[in-house]
Amino acid sequence: MRLARLLCGLVFAFVALGAAAQADQPALWKLSGPKGQIHFFGSFHLLPPNVEWRTPALARALEQSAAIVFELDVEGATSAKAMEPMMAKFGLLPPGQTLRAQLKDKDYAEFEKLAGELGLPPAGLAPMRPWLAALVMGVQFVVKQGYDPARGVEQQVAVWAKQNGKALGSLESVESQLRIFADLSREQEVALLQVTVRQLRELPGVLDQILAAYRKGDQAALERVLHAGMDELPALRQRIFGDRHRAWLPQIEKMLAEGGNRVVIVGAAHLVGPDSVIALLRAKGYKVEGP
Repeated sequence: MRLARLLCGLVFAFVALGAAAQADQPALWKLSGPKGQIHFFGSFHLLPPNVEWRTPALARALEQSAAIVFELDVEGATSAKAMEPMMAKFGLLPPGQTLRAQLKDKDYAEFEKLAGELGLPPAGLAPMRPWLAALVMGVQFVVKQGYDPARGVEQQVAVWAKQNGKALGSLESVESQLRIFADLSREQEVALLQVTVRQLRELPGVLDQILAAYRKGDQAALERVLHAGMDELPALRQRIFGDRHRAWLPQIEKMLAEGGNRVVIVGAAHLVGPDSVIALLRAKGYKVEGP
C-alpha cells in the first residue's frame, strides 16, 4: 500500500534527510484565471521530523481553497482491498519465475548484499518483478534514514483537508501510476533495478542535498539533484515526467476554466525543470507566478 502513494517521489529513492529546524521556504506557484486560482506545491512523500514545510503562504492558499488535488487518489492508495489485487497483478512475476532468474550472477549478488544490509530478506523479494523490487529497496533505504511515510506532505494535508471540509481530487489513478513501471519492458525493469542498487550505494548523501534545496526553495539545485540519475533511464524519465505532465495539463486547464480556488500538490520533481508542469503551462502562455 505504501508503494503506490510514493511512486513518483521514490522512483530512485533519492529524497531527503532533514537537518535541524530552520526557516523553511519551499516554493509555491500561483496560476490565476478569471474565475479563480490554482496554487501548485511540491510534495515530499516521506519526511523526517522538524521540517516546517507549511509556510504562511501555503497555509493561506489551503484555507482559501475549495479543493485539494493530489497526484493520485490518496484514499484509494491506502485501501488494502483495492491495492492488494493491483500489486499482485502488476508487481509480481508469473508463477514459477523468480527475481533471481531475471538478473546476471554479478548483479544479483550486489542486489542480495544490499537487500541484506537494508533488512530485506531476498526470499521476500523473490516473487517481485524487478521494478517493484527496486522501489521496495528505495522505500526501505529512505525509511532507514529516518523518514516517515506518515509525515509526508500528502498524508498530512489529506488529514487536514478532511478536518476542514475540503474536497479531495487527483490527477491520476493508482493503477495508472503503477503502470508507469509495470508497462516497462523486462530489460528496462532490470536496468531500473541495476541503477537503483548502484545509486543507493554511491549517492547516500544526495538525500541531504535534495531536502536542503527543497527547504530553501532552491529550484535550480532541486532540479539538478532530483533528476541526477534519470539520464541513465531516458525512457523511464519520459514516462514519469513528460508523458504524465502533458496528461495533467488538460485537467489543470479544465480546473482553471471551472473556477474556484484549488491547491494542486504533486511530487516536487514535477514542478522543476524544462519539462515540468510549471514550464509547460508557461510555454502555453499562462502567467504562473513563482520561481
